[in-house]
Amino acid sequence: MEKLTACIEIASDSIKLLIGYELGGNPIVLYCKKRELPGLIKEGQIDDPQALIKALAELHNIDDEPSRIRISISEVCFVLPPIGLIVYDAEKTTNVVAPTNEIAKIDISNVVSLVKKEQVPGDNAIVDIIPDEFVLEDGRRFTNPPLGERSTSLTIKAKIHSLPSKVPATYNRLLVQAGFRVRRASVSTYCVAELFKSYPDLPTSYLLIDMGGRLTTVSLIGRGSPYSSASFFRGGDDLTEAIASAFETDFATAERIKIEYGYRTKIHAYERPLPLGNDNDSFYQKHLNGVIEAFYESYQAVLMNAVTSLLSRYSGKYDSLPVVFTGGASCLHGIKPFLEKALPGREQYFPLPRSIGARDPGMTSLLGLLLNSGKYVGSLEDNHHGVGSVSRVSKDKEKKTSRPSRGSNPDTDAL
Repeated sequence: MEKLTACIEIASDSIKLLIGYELGGNPIVLYCKKRELPGLIKEGQIDDPQALIKALAELHNIDDEPSRIRISISEVCFVLPPIGLIVYDAEKTTNVVAPTNEIAKIDISNVVSLVKKEQVPGDNAIVDIIPDEFVLEDGRRFTNPPLGERSTSLTIKAKIHSLPSKVPATYNRLLVQAGFRVRRASVSTYCVAELFKSYPDLPTSYLLIDMGGRLTTVSLIGRGSPYSSASFFRGGDDLTEAIASAFETDFATAERIKIEYGYRTKIHAYERPLPLGNDNDSFYQKHLNGVIEAFYESYQAVLMNAVTSLLSRYSGKYDSLPVVFTGGASCLHGIKPFLEKALPGREQYFPLPRSIGARDPGMTSLLGLLLNSGKYVGSLEDNHHGVGSVSRVSKDKEKKTSRPSRGSNPDTDAL
């Protein structure tokens, strides 16, 4: 079996774990788990760090009887939230070390190290380095590291993903306190875009709208790479709370009703009341429709503002780009008319993950991270292939020149 990789994402109300490997350009899922922790993150702030550390620590040893597997985890790859994401371009050049001018891993490490030393503006920190291409002295260009090729110099052109320094520092500290070593951390927007690059029926340049539980992120994706993004703290859990309040029920019941019924325009003349699990039989589909309509009336306004703000710097060049929706909140039955109203005149796509074992749209970021965890992409961590300390045991067996970084801009890197 391929070497396994463990990937973790901390969402607004849960911890998500996915374990698997990459094979033939596809993420292969061995194990997937979602641990519910309501109210875990509120407007980007972790509400109870100690509870989170305790819950993370419980993921060190997975003993799943139905799946007949036991997995021990000490190292993880991790998905970072995209709040405050800024993407920069960088170009660095180094001399090849070997007297024969043959490019080796040390030369790749050296040129990536030059990018790592780049100073990004403000209080942001570099969280990932994604090479666009490697260029040799004679002008030859390579998408992958040109190991074994001959050249006196090696140039890297790369995108730098940066976040407010507090964000990666906080998450890394929590994972370390839970006993994990973080082998790689990537921003969720990049992870989703990488997964969707493997879906040939999706566009390569588009607006990505990731609708999570408490966070919605709008990102400009050009040729499969993030350029810029904007986020606001509103998502599917806010709709659930509105339903719970209107129907005088608990969050879990409201979530079930939302998922099972959604928004339906075809209502039978003799419809039955919604099964709220109590004696209250005075709420029907029409009442649920009313709550959803009221929620999306305000949600649309915020979404349109985020899109307008994001694209305003490009003078209308990308006002007709298609839109790709992802995230758990994008799957509500009957949601499409509301989103079409918010973003008129654009092609819209609602892709579901295609990996067996993780078809929940909430797992999209983890699948993208898993897909790329074994690639040599100049990560800030160890530039290694995969995470080596995840194991699986069957129950049956138990018995030199450079250019300063600049903001990444689709005007200079055409979409």
